[in-house]
Amino acid sequence: MKNHVYQNGRLIQTNKKFSALKQKQKEWITNELKQRYISAINYPHTKLNPKKRDRVLDEVYDLIVAKETWIPFHEVKKHYFRKIPSFISSYRKMMEKQKDEETE
Repeated sequence: MKNHVYQNGRLIQTNKKFSALKQKQKEWITNELKQRYISAINYPHTKLNPKKRDRVLDEVYDLIVAKETWIPFHEVKKHYFRKIPSFISSYRKMMEKQKDEETE
């Protein structure tokens, strides 16, 4: 029980990994991060500045807590930073697709 604590009457695993979440939870978190990150991007080929990037992470983590899903903040942060390049590339592809549709 060294990796567990009681919080608000619930037993919480303090060393829980992102991979331990259910697939539906992982997809929901990733989609929320992606939508909020893309909506904050001004230019398709650039990363967000650290303040905006951290604000997106904080907003999504607040939603995770509100849904009563327990995952340590550092695990969500690690997942988020790993996914940022794919968010940017998907946004770039989406913008290119829109340009192609406009020229046709």
